[in-house]
Order: sequence, then C-alpha cells, then structure tokens
Amino acid sequence: MLESPFGSSGKLKQSLDGERMELTYQSQNSQQTLREAIEEYHRYLAHIGRKTLTDPPDAAISVWFYHDATHVLFGHDTTLEGEATLDFWVFFGSDFSWSTFLEYQQVPELQALSKAVVGQLGILVIPRVYWRNRKALWQVIKNTRKMHKKWPFEGPSEFLDRTLADLRQEFGITLLTDDQRKPTQITDFDYSIVST
Repeated sequence: MLESPFGSSGKLKQSLDGERMELTYQSQNSQQTLREAIEEYHRYLAHIGRKTLTDPPDAAISVWFYHDATHVLFGHDTTLEGEATLDFWVFFGSDFSWSTFLEYQQVPELQALSKAVVGQLGILVIPRVYWRNRKALWQVIKNTRKMHKKWPFEGPSEFLDRTLADLRQEFGITLLTDDQRKPTQITDFDYSIVST
C-alpha cells in the first residue's frame, strides 16, 4: 500500500508534496469560529490537492456548506474512514433529514465520487470501511447519546461567528480523541480522479 497523503491520525495532515498541515478544528476546545474553521478546512482541501465543492446558486439548500460545517464541528478529515465516521455523527447527532439525504444523493460530484469509489475499489469497500472502523463508529454513537441536543444540519448563520468550543459545549459534543480518530485504513483512494 502506498503512503497516504491524508495522514493516519491526529491533527497533522500531509499534502501530496509531503508538507504537513495542522488542523486546529480537531482540538476539542478550539477557539476558532465556525466560519474560521470552515476556512481552515477549505485550505486543508487545497493543501491535499482537492477542490472545494460548492452548491449551485439555485440549490434549495447549501448541502456542501453544511457538510463542510459538520467536518469541522465533529473534527474529521476527508479520508474514506473520516467520511464514514462523519456519517455516524450526522445520522445520530444531527437533525439531518431523509429529504436532505435524498437531495444530497443527487449532487453530481457525490454521484461521481460514489461511482469512482465502487469502480476503483469494488462494492464491498464501503461495508469494509465501516467494519474496520467499528470501534470509532461505536464511540461516535456513545458520544452522540451524551449530546444535550442534536446539531441542526442546516445551522443558522449566527453560529458562524461562535467558537467551536462554545458550540461543542452547548450541544454536548465530545470529539473523538486522536487515538480514536486514527483510521484503520483499508485503502489510499485517490480522490483526484473526481476532484480535478
């Protein structure tokens, strides 16, 4: 297996050229505002050679913006394992609706990514990712049960100027530790086939 440019744990992520980037939003008590953390997340995407996906102007809801907000609020990167763990945070710890889920499934970039993942890695890669990371997923379920209230997936704009520490305290969000977040990677999927 090739060395992953996405890193294997913690707050440091390695770019394609080997340079590392610290992800401050992965700290439980980050003093970044949600807006600043989303900006850092977008810099991270550029750092690893991925483009920031945006919603079309006529979109009914801002699926990508809200998705990016959950990445920073719940402290995850964009490895397949990080995305799988984020799925559990969103399904168990937010008010994400089935109508939003169905709209999300219609996003062309997501359809292209799903097709690329299955085409390159096979249909069984998704259950394998969940199975190999079941300890982290189970911890997410336990953490979401301790939340004071569910995160509003379509969060109000006033949240953008509040710190992550404050939002996490209000909602009772306890991030996974670096060790819990460390993925059991089964692949080094190359996102560039859908990000260029």
